[in-house]
Amino acid sequence: MVKELYENDLGLMVGKFYSDVFGYDIEVMYEKGISQEYVERNIEYFNNLDQNFIINICTSLKRYYESYKKLYPDLCDELPSDILENFDKNPTSILQYVKIGVYRFHKCKASDEDIPVLNLGGHCEWAGDAGITIVAKKNHLIYVGRWQDRNVWENREESSLEKMFNYALPIA
Repeated sequence: MVKELYENDLGLMVGKFYSDVFGYDIEVMYEKGISQEYVERNIEYFNNLDQNFIINICTSLKRYYESYKKLYPDLCDELPSDILENFDKNPTSILQYVKIGVYRFHKCKASDEDIPVLNLGGHCEWAGDAGITIVAKKNHLIYVGRWQDRNVWENREESSLEKMFNYALPIA
């Protein structure tokens, strides 16, 4: 499943796999002490996500896009005008404007290795250098928003500012 696996200069294992969700290869990156079996089990989970969960991700991406347009209207002049054109009929249409570059794994307790996780990072059409991160655990979105180096296993309290720009959380 993971192809072209090697150890990079930082001692991380790096390879790639084909994403059924996005339709292209995504880089996978993890610490050397993490088992390849754990990584491949999560890739299998990712490639077989429940359609409702994918729509939940897409709805969060839509919130991120709409917020970005409100906050930075002057930067949005050159964005494709059709990003949300088909969203109501086909929420997954927004995924064509997202380019996931890496699926990242952090060390977890052995007792947590059966818990499915996502930690995806990349770019999206609307956020320029801010990029995108999608983090989930057990089919529960934890974070969707601008790129952050998130560890899915850290149980930390988000600051008010982080909560404000976390589009995995419905706007209250």
